[in-house]
Amino acid sequence: MVLSDFLPDTQPRLADLTSCEDWLARAALAGMPHACSALLTLLEEIEAHPPRHSAYLQILERLRYPVMHAEADQAKGFAGKPLPLNHSEAAAFVQANGLWAAMLRAYGRLLSAALKGKHPELEPSLARLFQRVLACAGEAIGTCVLARREFGADYWRLVHQAYTAAEARAIRGETVADLSVESSPMAAYAEVLMLQLAQPHRLSHRELDWTRKWARLWAHKAVLSREAPWQDGYAVDLAGASGPALAKAAADSPTLRFLDLARVAPSISTRIQRLEEGAEPAALGLGSDCTRLAAQDLLKTLQRVWIDSAPARDFPRRAHPLPMELVSGFAAIHHAIEGNPVAKSASPSSYSYGEAERFHTFQPSAERDTREQGPETWEALGESDDGFRLRRTTQGMRLAHRQLVALRPSGARQFILCHVDWLIEGPDQTLTIGARALKGEAKACAVRSSDRSAPQRADALMLPVAPGLSPALVLPAGWYRRAGQLELDLGNAIRRVTLAGLLEHGFDYDRVRVSTS
Repeated sequence: MVLSDFLPDTQPRLADLTSCEDWLARAALAGMPHACSALLTLLEEIEAHPPRHSAYLQILERLRYPVMHAEADQAKGFAGKPLPLNHSEAAAFVQANGLWAAMLRAYGRLLSAALKGKHPELEPSLARLFQRVLACAGEAIGTCVLARREFGADYWRLVHQAYTAAEARAIRGETVADLSVESSPMAAYAEVLMLQLAQPHRLSHRELDWTRKWARLWAHKAVLSREAPWQDGYAVDLAGASGPALAKAAADSPTLRFLDLARVAPSISTRIQRLEEGAEPAALGLGSDCTRLAAQDLLKTLQRVWIDSAPARDFPRRAHPLPMELVSGFAAIHHAIEGNPVAKSASPSSYSYGEAERFHTFQPSAERDTREQGPETWEALGESDDGFRLRRTTQGMRLAHRQLVALRPSGARQFILCHVDWLIEGPDQTLTIGARALKGEAKACAVRSSDRSAPQRADALMLPVAPGLSPALVLPAGWYRRAGQLELDLGNAIRRVTLAGLLEHGFDYDRVRVSTS
């Protein structure tokens, strides 16, 4: 990002830190529903009518904390929502991303001015300016990740260029205070790389929040070097426009930098051990908003993607995409598995985020969506032994992370029961997903409950109908209760089963272990 220097305005929007404090006192942003909009407007007005360079930096530093809180509140409007985002959710994302983009431009202008050497008052803050530019770019990328939106090559070029310039001036490792975290230009850059390596589109929005916090906590331990720490490793091309990828140690490129996370490894392994021993996540610096089991599972995932050997490509690409049918919504999937891919009009075909939440509290089935929905045609871009990579370029039903779907490849007779392992929205609401198959051949069935607080009957799926695999039930969200008993109607027989444990909790379904009474 190359930005020109600027001349201070004779009538700046905010002249100094005192005027900034006055604005914050008048704005009373705490709990304000339009805090993001107010801050974005202010930053754009300051950009149009800037104060002196040193005052500009002081103002930006004072606004960082309110900006972080406003963006976090704004993210609640789009994080974790089904895709494509609707109009209000997309607007919330655009504003949150725009807020960090405005901060990025402001710090970028000051950095450009400092690099030209005409403002000696900025010279002592050069490392901080590099760190802030990289951190703001990381926050802008973070909003894209939370919204499951594609972000362009421009972001990668920007962070690569900023890090390259900091490295050339030998200040990449200079310590910079970043709120309550120790950071540096290299740490801010490594944080962006670590987030990308964490395969963020496979994580829930809560897991994404924790991953971003933990990456920030440990990024100062990361090291970037010209030589691979082992035979091969993750590396990034500073002259390129993409994120980190696996590279061989023998790769001879002056712009290649290898990411060494060896010092991060003990931070993860020690916490996994402490959690297994019963320690609480908050006591380990992991935050108080995650459970011990959730923290432990995510740490093991991060240990695998950050420290252990890199996984092979999940979905080998097809030379020519093939059509594939996709069905979403529990009732529509049930009918597809039965052999009739069009759901009855009186049955639910898809669940919105709010509807799925209501199912968890056993709301009557009459409140569910009754829209009729048949199969959609998607493009199969690649496949592996246990999943598919698909793309839809036309309008269709919204899909959520870890939502149940059924897929039928071109020419196949049977639908395959899957869940959405990851998904990302591209330009013009193009949707790309990774669908992972549930093991075994699904069979349509039904369940009945004698519990008056729960629905009396529901469609269900028996998994697996395969030799050597333990039986499991796939139930609509809200039906699982520990040790609950259900009547299982398999069409030719009725059995009484006990729900023996939760195997997987999806967006609109629960996969549970069952035992016969």
